[in-house]
Amino acid sequence: MSRIFLVLFVSFLSFSAFSQKQVDDANAVVRKVSGFHGIKVSTGITVYLTQGSSEAVAVSANDTEYRDRIRTEVVDGVLKIYFDNDDWKVWKNFSNKKLRAYVSVVNLDQLDVSSGASVEIDGRIKTDKLSIDASSGATVKGTFDAGSLNVDQSSGSVVSVSGSVSGTCKVEGSSGSVFKGYDLTTDNCDAHTSSGAGIQITVNKELSVNASSGGYIHYKGSGLIRDVKTSSGGSVTRKKLTI
Repeated sequence: MSRIFLVLFVSFLSFSAFSQKQVDDANAVVRKVSGFHGIKVSTGITVYLTQGSSEAVAVSANDTEYRDRIRTEVVDGVLKIYFDNDDWKVWKNFSNKKLRAYVSVVNLDQLDVSSGASVEIDGRIKTDKLSIDASSGATVKGTFDAGSLNVDQSSGSVVSVSGSVSGTCKVEGSSGSVFKGYDLTTDNCDAHTSSGAGIQITVNKELSVNASSGGYIHYKGSGLIRDVKTSSGGSVTRKKLTI
């Protein structure tokens, strides 16, 4: 079987020095798409995402039949990656097919992850602003340096992030979602949680919180609570920094 390599460019330093990274996947095929600054992925597909000096996309699966049914298209600057039959029973049964996409992006301002899909960041994403929308069991894991960050979560999704936000970080969680952000530092944060969702964040200056219906907010850092609202079993707790 021939082996196909997707060359992705990963930035390891703050200045213009880039190192090539080869993705070794015998089942991968390159897709000719470009001109995107956002990514929308669904239906159980795992995206391995890196930031570099050029855009590149490849897809893979254990079976070529399923690989060829992974769709990639750019609509209004957003790269959409999905299985061509989005019925939840179908993608749930394909969990052992290892549906994957390898993506290199130059600029990123939007991540939309749903229906059991995952995004894993390789390296660090640097961006002026970033919006993350995660729902229906989706997961996002990675390191970001952002001017601003806006996260909207629901339905058991998990977002695990590290890095820094120089401006305002807004996080809203509901329906059992979890935001794991102790390793993400920000000066200011607006956090809203409900219906058993959880938010963990490190704040240096000011924090505004609203927790209801069993939702919880745990925070670390020297930040002071500017505004706090709790109701129906919601809670806000300050945690000690660990060194």
